Amino acid sequence: MAHERGVNLIIAGAGMAGLVAALRAQELGARVLLLEKASSPGGSLALSGGTLWCARTHDDLRRMVPRGDPELGRTLVAGFMPGVEWLRGFGLELELLPSEPYRTVFLMKPNPPEFVARALASFRRKGGEVLLDAAALELVCSDGGAVAGVVASTPSGRRRLQAGAVVLATGGFQANPEMRSRYFGPWADRLIVRSNPYSTGDAWIMATAAGAASSAAMASYYGHLMPAPPAVVPVHDFIAYTQYHSDHGILMNLRGERFTDESHGDEVNSQAVARQPEALAVLVYDDTVYRRHAVRKAGAGARASDTFHESKALGAPAAVARTLEALAGEIEPWGFYGRGALATLHEYNEAARKGVAAHLRVPRREKADALTAPPYYALAVTPGITFTLGGLRINSDAQVLARAGRPVPGLYAAGADAGGIHNERYAGGLCLGLVFGRRAAEHAVRYALGSSGGRER
Repeated sequence: MAHERGVNLIIAGAGMAGLVAALRAQELGARVLLLEKASSPGGSLALSGGTLWCARTHDDLRRMVPRGDPELGRTLVAGFMPGVEWLRGFGLELELLPSEPYRTVFLMKPNPPEFVARALASFRRKGGEVLLDAAALELVCSDGGAVAGVVASTPSGRRRLQAGAVVLATGGFQANPEMRSRYFGPWADRLIVRSNPYSTGDAWIMATAAGAASSAAMASYYGHLMPAPPAVVPVHDFIAYTQYHSDHGILMNLRGERFTDESHGDEVNSQAVARQPEALAVLVYDDTVYRRHAVRKAGAGARASDTFHESKALGAPAAVARTLEALAGEIEPWGFYGRGALATLHEYNEAARKGVAAHLRVPRREKADALTAPPYYALAVTPGITFTLGGLRINSDAQVLARAGRPVPGLYAAGADAGGIHNERYAGGLCLGLVFGRRAAEHAVRYALGSSGGRER
């Protein structure tokens, strides 16, 4: 196996976290080798809508994600705006968007692929090396347990690449069906991957094999409900088909039962559906919800879309009926228990009219409006997963921690490879790569340039 010499830092993954770490490490004087498993860089960033956002304050973050790690959350919020200004220093355009008072949102201009291209061009101009079609397979460790490089599969063969430190930024494990089933339930291998198809848990597999600890939140992810098969959602048009409005509808499983408080939001609903038989549900709403929420205007990098009729055109099971009784009959051929669904809808409507939906067997505490405006809509939905919220356990410097709680020397993780920052709910995805990509680079460069692993051989 070939050996790479003179490299201070190896970064596995060229998405948001990897690109940020590469630029920051290079800025601090490190010689950086960037590995990308795919044939082109960008990861989930390149497939995203390009909104970079975070909670405005730590208190806001704690309200939005009460079960996230408080120390890492504090680091995230504190590092967000400095990170945004740092990106602008590279000529990367970020437009401030109007938003709720508890969060700060920017849009990448003109689009995420161009954002990736500009970041990569800056890295290469300053001597950075990028290896494409290069997958890190295992960590190289010294006799003392310090990480000193990776073994990678590259177009030129299997290579042993040495460095003073390693940053893992491979994007999580959402594209690994076996790991999804292990952590999200037996039907989760069916989830639609609405992000990087190369994020298959490589970082977690390598690091835990070397003694690293898993984080909290291994059983949760960020995602949204999508039209169910036989629909096949175009990979570059996920947002247009996302059922963000499920918090205004009713979700029922194959038995015709409600199973979650839909008002918690579509990202929570997605996780709830993943645990249902066949990871399948039917989303029902009336014409008021359809007109106000299912038909969306263009904005924040997304095109205008009619989520119901466009999902139906893709082939998803979909029906419109003038009565709930007729709608229940329409969903029977899809495998749903229509009589059970009809009873559930009547029970919900009665509770909503009386203002006691919070007392249902499965409570509905907010947005509990009765479905009374025909026609009624039914769409079969299944979860789409964007990124995993669990991963490797890190500290606020993005050092990966061993199972005994101590840092693994020379090993760092950022973005979706670093878990526990969010849990069940989330407050931004790309912000994780921005903040902890920078933190990883700063500590890793100090470590690598101050250790024998960073010196010329």
